[in-house]
Amino acid sequence: MSTARSAQVTAPGPAEELAALVASAEHARTQGAYQEGRVLAERAAELAARLGDDARLALALRLVCNQAVRLGEHEDAARAGRRAVAASERAGDVAGSVDALNLLALTYLELGLFEEALTAIEQALATVATLEDHELRSGTFNRAGSVRSTLGDVAAAAAMFDRAEAELRALGTAAAPETEFCFLTNTTDLVIQSAARGDDVPVDELWAGVARARRALELAESSGNPYRVALSHLNAGCVLAHLDGEAAEASFTAAVDLSRAHGYRSLELGVLEARAQDAQRRGDHRGALTLLDEVVALAEETHESSVALAAHRTASASWEALGDFRRALDSYRRYHELEARARTQTAEVRARLLGVGEELHQLRHEAAELERRVLEDALTGIGNRRLFDEVVPGLLAAARPGDQLCVALLDVDHFKAVNDTFGHATGDVVLRTLGRLLRESVRRDDVLVRLGGEEFAVVCVLPEPGLAEQLAETCRARIEAHDWTEVAAGLRVTASVGVVTADAPLRAGVDDLVASADGLLYAAKAAGRNRVHALALGQDLAQAERRVPGQLLDRARDDVQLP
Repeated sequence: MSTARSAQVTAPGPAEELAALVASAEHARTQGAYQEGRVLAERAAELAARLGDDARLALALRLVCNQAVRLGEHEDAARAGRRAVAASERAGDVAGSVDALNLLALTYLELGLFEEALTAIEQALATVATLEDHELRSGTFNRAGSVRSTLGDVAAAAAMFDRAEAELRALGTAAAPETEFCFLTNTTDLVIQSAARGDDVPVDELWAGVARARRALELAESSGNPYRVALSHLNAGCVLAHLDGEAAEASFTAAVDLSRAHGYRSLELGVLEARAQDAQRRGDHRGALTLLDEVVALAEETHESSVALAAHRTASASWEALGDFRRALDSYRRYHELEARARTQTAEVRARLLGVGEELHQLRHEAAELERRVLEDALTGIGNRRLFDEVVPGLLAAARPGDQLCVALLDVDHFKAVNDTFGHATGDVVLRTLGRLLRESVRRDDVLVRLGGEEFAVVCVLPEPGLAEQLAETCRARIEAHDWTEVAAGLRVTASVGVVTADAPLRAGVDDLVASADGLLYAAKAAGRNRVHALALGQDLAQAERRVPGQLLDRARDDVQLP
């Protein structure tokens, strides 16, 4: 009987089970087993909530937040972080509240909720100032530096990192390796961001960044955490890319191998993005575009929309460098589409997480309007001046020898009289109709924009000079033949056009071609309006001065001021 009793094993009570779950979740976190650790931490949080143990609940929720954000599950991380702050406050755990706010600031940054991230870290800074915990103070200053760095305030970030380092020095050898690792990682990231922006980072600062990344790597390897090891390799590669390409590639390879082995998709994405940026910086635009395709595919799979939109912007620059301006424009448009979508998604996340009562339908409308205004004229729906400035120089520069570079400027005749007689609302209808008629008259690849007011421009590359005048005449005749009485009884609209062509390759600036077309436009006005004046310049832009004398231009400009 006594033997049977001695063989019995007493089952752990709920409190012991909770302590074991928390310990196991923390161990998984330190080893980089974030998926396992998150599951354990969620079980611990459920049990702590049932037991009414706010202190353990807050700890478990911080573990959920910490590991979910590493897995790219940022909304779940933010929810856990907010609950952790509340539970810490209920438990009277000031240090736990600061830790939760630091984690919450990180998750807000990942979600693009920058104002909320700043608010969280400012609250953490105010609270940690009341504590004598050098470890927590260093971590908080370090997180504040990371927030400021992400927001582009480099000076404030550097000041916060200096304070974090001072707290580490106060700790001396008592500093936890994890605290030092986070400091080294974030200060290295500051160097990476500065170099990526094109700032003039001194070589000794770059090598100092490499040294910090390598020290972080030593700490990561000692901890046995493969996530930190991979992150340290990635950071080292990003800095070495500006110093030693072969060493950088070795670091990138180590980072991506570890990321794939352990399922760290966000880190793998970071490696691909860094390799693409490095290839572009070295002038390997084909290689960059191949990598950017992989970036976009993985970013869409992991729902990293901010990375995808940045990839399209980078791709636009590489297509432009390769002379493929149509694809450059397509990438640029895609970037702005994603940017507009990201704004709406951020508002939706804010509404879900924070209970903010935004009218999401209105925000979607505003995002769509923003996207449209980027490259399109709001009134006519065709391109705007920004499109002209960004696309035309590259379009003309990419033309092949023997091509004809065409710039046509079109201005509505007596448009002031249209507004004065029929009203500005009718004038707007006229401009919208003109946009449609011109769009139907030009080719798909021609650049059509409204430069402002009643002035439009068509820019294209043609095989021979005579086609430019034909195109301009088609536009003019279509405007004259349109039944404008559908807009207003008695309304008649005509336009004058100045069109100039020059031989490719372009040896002058776009502004010179525009100035020549502008002179021809004024000459057409002076000659009676509703006509086309064209000039083929060849390579001699000075011909414009001989064919359109300054005295005639002066008279034309005086004339077009009249109603």
